[in-house]
Amino acid sequence: MEKFLFLLILFKVALSYIYYDTGLARDFDYTFDSSFSCKTGYSKTAIIQFSNQFEKIPQVFFTHEYFDQEMADLGFRLSITTITTTSFTTQISCNQQRVFTLKLRWFAIDDQRIEVISNFNMDTPDHKTFSIKNPNAQTGFIAITSFRYLGPIDFLLSISQITTNSVTVSITKVAGKFTNLKQIGYFVVVGVAEAFINLGLKTVTGGFSSGTLPIQSNRWFAIALQGLNYPNTRNMRIKAIFTDTSTTKSYTWGTWDEIETPNSHSQIWVAYQFTTSYQPLECFSIRTSRKQAIDLSILPTFFLQLVQPNQIYITNGNYEYIVDKSITPLKMNIQMKCENGKKVQADFNKCNSCSIQKTYSFTYNCFNQMNYIGFFPLFQQAFLQYNHLKINIQSSLLEVINVVYDQTITEKTIVKIQILNQ
Repeated sequence: MEKFLFLLILFKVALSYIYYDTGLARDFDYTFDSSFSCKTGYSKTAIIQFSNQFEKIPQVFFTHEYFDQEMADLGFRLSITTITTTSFTTQISCNQQRVFTLKLRWFAIDDQRIEVISNFNMDTPDHKTFSIKNPNAQTGFIAITSFRYLGPIDFLLSISQITTNSVTVSITKVAGKFTNLKQIGYFVVVGVAEAFINLGLKTVTGGFSSGTLPIQSNRWFAIALQGLNYPNTRNMRIKAIFTDTSTTKSYTWGTWDEIETPNSHSQIWVAYQFTTSYQPLECFSIRTSRKQAIDLSILPTFFLQLVQPNQIYITNGNYEYIVDKSITPLKMNIQMKCENGKKVQADFNKCNSCSIQKTYSFTYNCFNQMNYIGFFPLFQQAFLQYNHLKINIQSSLLEVINVVYDQTITEKTIVKIQILNQ
């Protein structure tokens, strides 16, 4: 009975984990915290609690929904310094003129179909390329986090290129104004095709009204600021005011008691729940061969060819390769020595969802007349996607591992061939 109660408690604790969360942080708002006087070297650290505990440390990003700050020389440095399963920590510091209020709409998610890249407080603004992990993260957006200006500024950040392993952010450089921009910080948030609905870049010179936007289920709405054309003649004041119904959302984005600050922002619906699940490659067909090689000494122990891209691996080591999403089915040509007195055990991933018979399995005893074995598997998936493969070749082992970025990152062995003693 006690064991049952213990397991029941563990089960309830497991159910209490969250996998996404959002909120509005007002820790850097002088009307909320009268001690917040961000100027001339002032700094503050704030811990923002999640609504519950995440199972794993989530990724966190934020967008600005309220600016109230003075003219140049003004700059604030803002970053996330720590993330745990229960909270994240932000830190701000200001150099000269005062920042009165920043309101941050934050988003936390434990899902590898989205990847958050932080480029906090870049002191020499310029184009920059970042590495990404998920090869299927082929779309994204930028959200400004911080900046410093010495006079009028006019710039726009944009994603200029995404590949299977990198994303490049470009910044416009308007003559006579770009030199006034001394620091810029931003998030680059990339994801799979389902991750974002981008309603487009809105470049506005006056007060902006969004009109009525249909609410998208299982998605957050984010105002992602990408650029500013600030004349530095009055204080910068921009705020969002939202009006929501059960089915629609609308907002205004502009100033109060000051002149407008022309700016560019994107309207983004960010998925926090997904319908598309990424799974490892499955072998749906395989052909084998056995033959006699006259001189094994001139042959590699293992020969692996990814047929369509003609990638060949014959020496011991660890390799990685991204298979293009246009390649389907993926064909492999695997050949290997089968020396007298040895045996070969080969397994190929056949069925991700099966509880039994998950692999095609082969065992061959080796002898002189049949000392060279070939396997010719075909692999496929439910839909087109890039595939991240890790290849491990040792003296008596060949492994092909499919790295899958879904809610979690998993590594599934789709080919395993061992040379064993009989």
